Amino acid sequence: YIDRDKECDRGDQRLFWSVEKIVARGDCLQKIAITGHSGFIGSYLFDDFKEKYRCQGISRSMGIDIGNYEELEGLDFDPEIIIHAAATANGNFEENFQNNVIGTLNICKYAKAKKVKHLILISSIFGIDREENGYFNAYGKTKKISEDMAKAFCEENGIKLTILRCAQVYDDRGVAKSAQAMLYYFIETIRDKKSISLFGTKNPLRNYIHIDYLTAIIKDVIEKSRYGTFNIVENKNHTIAEIAYMIFDLLRLQPNITLLQDKPDIPSVYIPTDDRYIGDIQSIALRDGIQRILNHGK
Repeated sequence: YIDRDKECDRGDQRLFWSVEKIVARGDCLQKIAITGHSGFIGSYLFDDFKEKYRCQGISRSMGIDIGNYEELEGLDFDPEIIIHAAATANGNFEENFQNNVIGTLNICKYAKAKKVKHLILISSIFGIDREENGYFNAYGKTKKISEDMAKAFCEENGIKLTILRCAQVYDDRGVAKSAQAMLYYFIETIRDKKSISLFGTKNPLRNYIHIDYLTAIIKDVIEKSRYGTFNIVENKNHTIAEIAYMIFDLLRLQPNITLLQDKPDIPSVYIPTDDRYIGDIQSIALRDGIQRILNHGK
């Protein structure tokens, strides 16, 4: 802030500033509400965006359950953009439906009431209904329903919508450990110089994206006003065995892998090749991302 009629000397030039001509920085910033801001993706977005935007978190940690619209109505904030990152991912269909579908409907209603210009829905490739998608489960099915419902609602009410269907998201600090248990199990087990066990007879593909890549894409979506549905995936897929060998190589350890073919096969993931996000954002290769995890805290 600048004091009224403060005089500034810069060489021979004399500049006069009046406080009436200065708009407070907080009033200039674009207002963004981020749901699930105490969760993995939402917390990263909130921390990264709060310097550039005026952010409002929406989560149970602040006493707001998006499954209850009355709690949203009591929120004194008029966002221009909503980033809907809140989600439940477990085996309980009722809980997933309440949070992922009813919660998304309530966010759409909140967007309409607040005259929000742009809604960004963080979704998942697990929500793609394909036979080879072994994760089209309670979480995946409710994410698909929430996508379809958000499209219909936003089209009917004139709200610009962007759906970002993400591959499996990870980070350097291991905040995503519960969501990406296998990746972090591999890293921690191999770092401890223990044997890795691979179940079943198949060697399914995986695709992981780093949280920094996703954050950069969301910024790009906001700045360039990009609307539609996009699949957010890394350029290269890897089999599960390739990921294990990659970690052994990064740690310069002799591979130590036990194949337990009598165990159930690890489910496959459908990795889309169409509707990928096209832009100038450089993705982070999985090998580089794993190296960042290994370097973290050193």
